[in-house]
Amino acid sequence: MSGYKKRERRQVSFNTEDAVELELLKFIDRKDINFSGLVKNLLFAYCMGQLKADEPSAPLLQAASNGTLNNSKIEQSSSFQQIKASGMPFDF
Repeated sequence: MSGYKKRERRQVSFNTEDAVELELLKFIDRKDINFSGLVKNLLFAYCMGQLKADEPSAPLLQAASNGTLNNSKIEQSSSFQQIKASGMPFDF
């Protein structure tokens, strides 16, 4: 037994007074975004060495800060394509 319940929850806070964090919050609130799946896929990519937590993707952060963050920019990024090709279920 691992000491975990069948389902565990973790919280993420967003500072709505920060422009980038507010844009991220708006993005994940969209009906077509599965936040849980998105977080799990990003964590998987990080664990597999495809992402580095201390080096955020500059183009994505810039897009979020100027309000132009959208699926087409994300889907064109090489990191996104690597994650999508990783074999991890992709549901966001």
